[in-house]
Amino acid sequence: MRILLSSIVILAAACATPVAPVDDPMKPKTTGQALAQLACPHRIAEANAWVNHMPGPGRSARELHVDVRLVEATDTAVILKSSASTGDTLVLEIRTAPAAPVAGRVAYREPVPDPLYKKISFFCRGGEIHSIDRIEKVY
Repeated sequence: MRILLSSIVILAAACATPVAPVDDPMKPKTTGQALAQLACPHRIAEANAWVNHMPGPGRSARELHVDVRLVEATDTAVILKSSASTGDTLVLEIRTAPAAPVAGRVAYREPVPDPLYKKISFFCRGGEIHSIDRIEKVY
């Protein structure tokens, strides 16, 4: 009986802890991230960030761009910079909106800080749902 009960507890714990395949960066990396994803009505399909070093009409020569494609092409959301951002981490909040410039996508840009962020965290309803730690440089 004791062995059976121990086995059930171990199996239940294994089911509760997400294991993300290395080849899928959109899978939750922690249990907290998995719970935040469950609470959020939006799912991130793809997220990219880059620094644009090319100037253009009305734009500075160095600008940070963040582009997010949501799983549902009809989702209407906006993305806002959070006051929780630090020198190393840009925190962006995804919020549901009645309308969006482009359904199924959210975007953000700002002048490049010095030093450049090392990580971009996406939050929804108070929890981190995704993060990226690679910011490309485009010339």
